Amino acid sequence: MNPRIFVSGSLAYDRIMNFAGLFGEHFLPEKSHDINVSFTVRDVNESFGGTAGNIAYSLALLGAKPVVLARVGHDFAPYRAWLTERGVDTHMLEVDDALRTAFATIMTDRKDNQITAFYPGAMEKAFTVPERILGGADFAIVAPGNPEDMRRLPEYFRANDIPFMYDPGQQITALSGDDLEKGMRRAKVFIVNDYEMAMVKEKTKLDEKGILEHAEIVITTVGEKGSRIVTKDAAIEVPPAKPENANDPTGAGDAYRAGFVWGLLSGWPLAIAGKFGGLVACYTIERAGTQTHAFTFDEVQSRYRENYKENLPLVKK
Repeated sequence: MNPRIFVSGSLAYDRIMNFAGLFGEHFLPEKSHDINVSFTVRDVNESFGGTAGNIAYSLALLGAKPVVLARVGHDFAPYRAWLTERGVDTHMLEVDDALRTAFATIMTDRKDNQITAFYPGAMEKAFTVPERILGGADFAIVAPGNPEDMRRLPEYFRANDIPFMYDPGQQITALSGDDLEKGMRRAKVFIVNDYEMAMVKEKTKLDEKGILEHAEIVITTVGEKGSRIVTKDAAIEVPPAKPENANDPTGAGDAYRAGFVWGLLSGWPLAIAGKFGGLVACYTIERAGTQTHAFTFDEVQSRYRENYKENLPLVKK
């Protein structure tokens, strides 16, 4: 199986740091209006990242043909070469010669709480959607990126009968309740983490049943506890896979999305697709950086069997 998948979202250079303590121990509630805090970190890792890049990278490892849709800056050449060498199609990217590619500085404490500073750079402007993207794809993923892209792309995919995953994630704060409700309409999959789900419910005034009036499958990831997959007919509690270590959680959600979409397009039951997504996420948790992991499909099959005491179904042709 080699599905062609459009992946929109961010492409960014990441600087990732781990803080040995807890952020919460250094914030004083009575001084929340006047914060001045410095954290000393012991390591810094620079890598390629961004939601679209991370998802596409893991999809390519699985054998898919991801096509990234995003705007990048004049400094993107090394990142383009990296993706191209690993089977990610970059020919639809729009390059801004006046701006840098987006840049993220991410700091994680020992309970996996994160503080991120994000410079959007070329991503500040919306992606110019070329007419040629409107066909020839098996699936699409709308991941956090330019807010205007997140408003427009779901409509493009609906209009051209391309099933899609809507993943508002970190951009929920930049999107209105109406934006979010329009984005999830006729989505094959709507996915957020548990904290983001609370934000979506608050902004849209929709409960889970209301969201299911728009999206066919609703997924809430809950970190080390696994994920919850809900349809109009069933609610599935998906147990987590076990990482060999918890080196760095950055990018785990992106890897989960890649694994789940692969399982969905393979025709697997949703419970298996969810477990597979959690297993793919383990690979990035175990390595510092979001595109530093690697695996073969045979390795993932073996590890799935070890974790869940069952074999993966055959991948449909």
